Amino acid sequence: MKPTSKLLKAASIFTIAAALIISCSKDSTKPDTDPDTKQFNELTDKVVMNHEFRAAWLTTAYKLDWPGSYTNASDQRNYLISLIDKIANLNMNVVLFQGMTSSAAFYKSDLLPWTDYLTGTQGQDPGYDPLQVAIDEAHAKGMELHIWMNPLRVGSATGTYASNHPAVLHPTWYSTYNNVRYWNPGLPEVRQFLVDVVREVVRKYDVDGVHFDDYFYPDGLKTSAGTWDDSQAFAIYGNGLTLNQWREKNIDLMVQQIYEGVKAEDTKVLFGISPSGQIANALALYANPVTWLKNKWVDYLAPQMYWQIGHSTADFGALASYWNANSNGVSIIPGLAAYRLGESGFPNISEFLNEVNLTRSYSTMKGNCWFRTQFIVSTSEVGLNTVSFNTYLKTQIYKNKTLVPKLGLNSQAVPSAPVVTLVNKTISWAAVSGATGYAVYKIERSGTSVNWTPTLLYNGSNLSYTGESGSNYIVIAYNGREKSEYQKVVYIK
Repeated sequence: MKPTSKLLKAASIFTIAAALIISCSKDSTKPDTDPDTKQFNELTDKVVMNHEFRAAWLTTAYKLDWPGSYTNASDQRNYLISLIDKIANLNMNVVLFQGMTSSAAFYKSDLLPWTDYLTGTQGQDPGYDPLQVAIDEAHAKGMELHIWMNPLRVGSATGTYASNHPAVLHPTWYSTYNNVRYWNPGLPEVRQFLVDVVREVVRKYDVDGVHFDDYFYPDGLKTSAGTWDDSQAFAIYGNGLTLNQWREKNIDLMVQQIYEGVKAEDTKVLFGISPSGQIANALALYANPVTWLKNKWVDYLAPQMYWQIGHSTADFGALASYWNANSNGVSIIPGLAAYRLGESGFPNISEFLNEVNLTRSYSTMKGNCWFRTQFIVSTSEVGLNTVSFNTYLKTQIYKNKTLVPKLGLNSQAVPSAPVVTLVNKTISWAAVSGATGYAVYKIERSGTSVNWTPTLLYNGSNLSYTGESGSNYIVIAYNGREKSEYQKVVYIK
């Protein structure tokens, strides 16, 4: 993800979650005969269960979202925790924490130096581990934590690098374009190094996913030779391809090798990429997401669709249709441009609800990512809007919490449905073998229909929940992203 260009460009789209419709039995209590009854009717009623991937990009490049102006370790830590808490309060369930910007780390690494964004000096230990703090806080809030990494960006050609920075140790591994250094993915040793960097994180930290953004070959390289020179590598490894074909193949190889490296460490960890929302823009960076989708080298794709519905050249609806048609069974999780509120094309905050609703109509689209955190947690009213972004998200778009849907090819054991009992107003259940947690939902009738909508009230390891009179509840078990059915609907009189 290009933090600077994201503030200048547009790209957007959003998605929904897999709708699973199931009807189930309930308590032995007979349902009322009144059609407007508040009690679930096992003979006619159905529970419509939706799960969505709801992510916020928490940007550390240029200190945009975090650590901001904070230089003290304690202040940085507290501010990071407060941001993750704010994301959780918006009923979101995934934090995309930018843990590697210019090949320097926001975590303890044997392969990369500490980033200078924390202390002002690259390589200096900040005295705490931001990635671990982010993981602990997200998990405590029932959210997933995916580390967001910029794979090919090295940094300024005139910057100061720590003595253990890989660009200092391996000066032949990068090329310079417009005074910025990028790793040369045409070198097998570079691709292997990137695999090693990712595998180290997955091995050492309890991350739920690895996330790449849209930094591939430099923007503009394909149409201008610039100062980039990879002719020596091309001469060795080109193997009869044209230069453009070879460069695109290099990105494909990098994506494939990273995917395989992640799965070699932990099959449960997701690997996702957020390319440009327009295929032409992605291809300009020698990145072909359609190839990745065809080969299932990603568990999800999050195209940055930062334009409005009806845009003259990048209509949000047309982009949604394109990515849906090319998904090849891989989940699409469009990125939405929260930062554009108040700009041309986004004068009204309702545009985002319209985009969400549009993408929820596609079965391939399982949620959305929002760029970026400071904009979605904002309490300020922007332009003509009389409501803040965070209020609108929670009251209009994400009214209830949800679990993360199943993504990718990995399958784990599906736990059995918890067997529930009711004593007074307390619902209890025995531990389920293989379950990593339990979710309690209050279900409510959708209008006068037979469909009931669940509201997630609890998500964790407890084995009981106290409800309220006149309400219906279900309890499911989950193992990672695998979810059980429910045994029965419990009605509290």
